[in-house]
This record gives sequence, C-alpha cells and structure tokens, in this order.
Amino acid sequence: MPGIIPSFFYKGKVNKRFDYNIFTSCTFIPVKSVEQGKQYTTRFSEVFLQSSIIYKYSKDVNFALGYTYIAGNSFSEKVETQHQIWQQAIVEHRIFKGYMLHRFRLIENINNKPSILLNYQIAFEKPLQGRVLDVKEFYFSFFNEAFLNVSSFQTKFYTADWAFIGIGYKTPNAGRIEVGPLVQTIFNSNNNHSTLFLLQILWLTDYTIHKRKK
Repeated sequence: MPGIIPSFFYKGKVNKRFDYNIFTSCTFIPVKSVEQGKQYTTRFSEVFLQSSIIYKYSKDVNFALGYTYIAGNSFSEKVETQHQIWQQAIVEHRIFKGYMLHRFRLIENINNKPSILLNYQIAFEKPLQGRVLDVKEFYFSFFNEAFLNVSSFQTKFYTADWAFIGIGYKTPNAGRIEVGPLVQTIFNSNNNHSTLFLLQILWLTDYTIHKRKK
C-alpha cells in the first residue's frame, strides 16, 4: 500500500553532556484501501510523536531515555494507541568514507497488554563529495531497523522491519532535508505480512539553526 510520510527531527542542547531530541511524523495514505472490510478513500493512518534525553558519553557513543506516542490504523479498522518508554545505546564509527551507526533500543509498551521489544537499527550516511558534508552538498542515507519481540514466546519474534534509502541535502540555514522510499513491513503471527511503501520527506534541524539566523 503506497503512502507519504512527512517527518521532522529536532535536536536541542541542554549542556555539554546532555541533548534532547524531538521527532514527529504523520503517515498519509492517498489511495483507496480496505482494512478488515472497512473501505477508506484517503486517510491519515498513523501519528507518531517521540521525545528523548541523550547523554553523550563520548564522540561516538551515547545513551538515551525516551517516550513515544503512536496512534494509527495502517492495517486495522480500529485506531490503536501505543505508549512506549525506552532506553537505547548508539555507537558510531567511520567506514567507507562515511559514518555507520548501530542503535540498540529496548522498548516497554505500557498499554493494556504490556510487552517488551528490542529494536536494532543499522544506518549509514556518506557525503557525495569528499569526506565532510558541507553546506549546499548532497549525501547518501540508508537505514534498516529490525523489531524483535522478546517478551513472549507465544507471539512472533521478528515482528517488523523498516528499510529506508534516500538522498539528503544540507541547506545553508534550515538544516538538512532527506527524501527517499521507506518500506515498513509487519509480520503477522500466521506467517503473512503487510507492507507500506512510503515516500519519506524528512527535515532534520538542531539548535545551531537559531545561531545561524542571527
């Protein structure tokens, strides 16, 4: 099922050791679709809000605590709401003249049916010119994220997978813009799967944008 997912990411600074992040997205399905017998013309299938506080252990390692709110019905008639709290560790390193990121996130769903997920994301970013991304330059961006259910052996272990590949651009005064296909796959317990083929438009910015505008 095709769709569009405009997204926004902001990184703020608390002090030398701590940052905070805010991320939000809204998935829009512009075509007719049928989910569990209910027909839709066009619809917003998911709203995603996330905030976190980050501890910068070193240049290449950081830890975070966060909260996520999700309301959606991408593959169901009823809108399902999720409240999640999570902890994560991120390790970055240079490779192939770019940066690779490994993110390990432990998620606790605090709904009527609590569950624990382990997410692993591997990401890679590389400037298309040289080793350092400068203003008005393009870059390549990729990530793959696996969603693993570690709370129960009665449900499917590998529950979902997200994959993105795109091109980004560093603007002079507004941060970075990334555009590319995002494929979200949900694996059901009966060995079937449901997939969204989304065009992600992501705006990434941080606290330094205010300094540049002065």
